[in-house]
Amino acid sequence: MSILKQEIQSLGIAKGATLFVHCSLKAIGAETQAETLIGALRDAVSEDGTLMFPTFTSRQEDYFDPDNTPSVVGVVTEVFRKMPGTLRSKHPRHPVAAQGPLAHQLLDGHENAVGPCGLDTPFERHARMGGQLLLIGVDFDTLTLLHTAEAILELPYLSDFKGKYLDKNGKVQHIMMHQIPGGHRGGVHSFEKVFRQRDLISYGSIGNARTMLMDAGPALDTMIELLRGDPAAALCPGDYCGDCVDFKAKIRAKQLGYLGAKLSILLPGNPKNPNNFKKMLEQFGITPRFELASDLNIVKLKRDQDPPTPPNNESPWILQPAPEDLVKVEKLPDGYAGFAYAPLEAARAGIEPFYGVLYKEKCRDYVTDIFIEDGLTDLPETMTPSLEYLSELVTEKRIVLGQGHGQLREIISAMRMRNFSGRYHIVVPKGDLYVETMRLLEEFWALLP
Repeated sequence: MSILKQEIQSLGIAKGATLFVHCSLKAIGAETQAETLIGALRDAVSEDGTLMFPTFTSRQEDYFDPDNTPSVVGVVTEVFRKMPGTLRSKHPRHPVAAQGPLAHQLLDGHENAVGPCGLDTPFERHARMGGQLLLIGVDFDTLTLLHTAEAILELPYLSDFKGKYLDKNGKVQHIMMHQIPGGHRGGVHSFEKVFRQRDLISYGSIGNARTMLMDAGPALDTMIELLRGDPAAALCPGDYCGDCVDFKAKIRAKQLGYLGAKLSILLPGNPKNPNNFKKMLEQFGITPRFELASDLNIVKLKRDQDPPTPPNNESPWILQPAPEDLVKVEKLPDGYAGFAYAPLEAARAGIEPFYGVLYKEKCRDYVTDIFIEDGLTDLPETMTPSLEYLSELVTEKRIVLGQGHGQLREIISAMRMRNFSGRYHIVVPKGDLYVETMRLLEEFWALLP
């Protein structure tokens, strides 16, 4: 037995397995031929097993021809595609090739699936049939099964694409493809740590190449779990990858849809470059719209001040009573469309922002605009005895979004469950408008359910 066969036999590939392989021939070594590697893998799964490779295309061709369009994901996949007895699926985006008794069952109808990698595709079928995955000289960023998990969860950064393929009758068919993956996934490498902790990976080597063998079903379930917990888990954690920043924006936009309310950025002045500022907001996932305080149709009252007649009837006006008065109201004054509420002002007036205002008071049914801001206040009467020492350590208590006296997490959760469809105004303080806006948006995002 050759050294190559010995190395492959020692990896733990099961006889009769359905084995999906991602590989780099160069990583193994210059002496190894593609045909030799494929033959050794076929021997490992035996005649009862099925061998699979991705045979993705350049996507630049006019249409996809399963018999003639070359694979561009490595020389081994192209050699495998051309071998007698190899079948290839007809999906123009992510075609798969297979040899063995389950080839038809795995590949048939791939072009009819909702997306190239999701439910009822060769990738998902292979995982649910108890198949094994083998990575040879390649890392987690080549694992197409990640896109299966993304598609099953219908993550919002997947896209649509029109494609064409040549059917068995030689006719070009047009299809609209959904759940199309693309772009960078820098965070996927962190998945290996979880896989290793759960003992889902068996490590080995072939020639100079490091190998990872895993069962596809548990691998898929684990990735679904990780992405369900954090839809951005596979993305780059920083803000310097264009693909991942755009993908996170789509995730946030979907989350804002669940929130129900609109989000407004309230600035103390105009940014130096409005177009760049709008682009920053877009990449955070919100509608690129910002306002100045003077732009709002809000009538603000002092304590004990009676509401005046709205300035005009051309647009809806909002009334903002002092928090001491807001808790006493029973209904909206004539001519006004709703109440505006500033939790920070309530805190400064000695009123708990949620429990003292929106928890049980009648005004909660009429609030349409809520101002979200940081600020300084002192509420010693609401501080639990065990934390009284903070008054000695921090002479000015800073309201931080979602923490301490702010009670903003409670406000947002309660209003969301009441189908609040008004507006949250992120109040940006003076300073660097870009830095302060991003800081507040990040803090606001941490409050969302």
